[in-house]
Amino acid sequence: MTTRELTASRTRRHLAAARAVWPGRLPTLSAEERELLIDWLRGSADTRPWQSLLQAAGPGRIELADALSQRALEAGLATRHERSEHGRWWPVKLCWVELEALQAALGLATRSDREARTAVLAQRLETLMADDLVGEAAQALAEARMATAAVEARAALLEALRRWAAEGRSGLRRDFALHLGHTKAISAGEWGWLERHFDLPALGIDAFAPTLALAGDARLCWPGERLLDLGVAPFLTLPVDALQVLQRVDAPPARWWLIENRASFEKQAARRVAGDALVWIAGRPTRAWGEAMARLLALAPAPAAISADADPAGIEIALAAAEPWERAGLPWAAVAMEPERLDRSGLQPLGRYDYSVLQRLALRDLPLELAALRDALAARGVKAEQEGWL
Repeated sequence: MTTRELTASRTRRHLAAARAVWPGRLPTLSAEERELLIDWLRGSADTRPWQSLLQAAGPGRIELADALSQRALEAGLATRHERSEHGRWWPVKLCWVELEALQAALGLATRSDREARTAVLAQRLETLMADDLVGEAAQALAEARMATAAVEARAALLEALRRWAAEGRSGLRRDFALHLGHTKAISAGEWGWLERHFDLPALGIDAFAPTLALAGDARLCWPGERLLDLGVAPFLTLPVDALQVLQRVDAPPARWWLIENRASFEKQAARRVAGDALVWIAGRPTRAWGEAMARLLALAPAPAAISADADPAGIEIALAAAEPWERAGLPWAAVAMEPERLDRSGLQPLGRYDYSVLQRLALRDLPLELAALRDALAARGVKAEQEGWL
């Protein structure tokens, strides 16, 4: 007798192994049986309806499913509920015996494994959301409905990006991929995701040399009397390395205007007035961006107007962009970032990352215009992108 009845009636019965080898030892299984058993054991359900097990087996493995069901029953891997119809007993469902131990014995992740993995991932995201560089992207990642493995991969990208920026690195995309592990560590889809959240060239990650986008009437002069008139086009994009060896700036601007949003930068560059030189901030300013601006300021010192989104991150970006002016002892002011920018329809609510930034900003001594925006953001709980008005 290989099975025994746990409960029985005229139409229903619940069978178990008469001499179980499990828990403790797996029965000898063929390669096909093991493969199907692994398919059956994916997930966290202790009980599986027979029809769902047949669907997992597919039309080509029906006989194998019947044989495996009997093997699993006789070995004690599962108990089996059956019902009687027209004088024959039919399987209704299998109930796994010590499911997590069985999954572990077959090399499958258990519910406890998945819960622990999810908890670790949640902590990683919390840490990332507290970071001013990657926090906004981490918040979007935490709120996305994605497979755990995909979220883990993107969290690793954000962690690598933090290290890259903290170490002041710069280079090509292949260099960043090597920093993560190897040159093919980042797929095209992941590069696209990074591009949607970050201006990679501004972070020192480029397919080519890092650049700075400028607009104005100034003439840039290099050794050997090599000249470039910015006024020949609405704006020009120049390699940062080339700006580091500038010799002088003729017809220097009366004001530098720094703009975060690319569309706003291009729009204002086309409308610029005499005396203004415009610079695209391109996300959070990097070391290379700051060094290029410091060189320009050394040759053409002038006050700055800084315009970023009316959101907590925009305030931090404006403060970071102002650092070359602070170091040079030159004045600067935030413009087009007034609290009134929040008096619009269709604004986005603040998220967890936004509130964490507001907490950081509450500890800082801000210029009056940025302090007013910070307080308005906290009071209203919404944020706005400067493209709507600039």
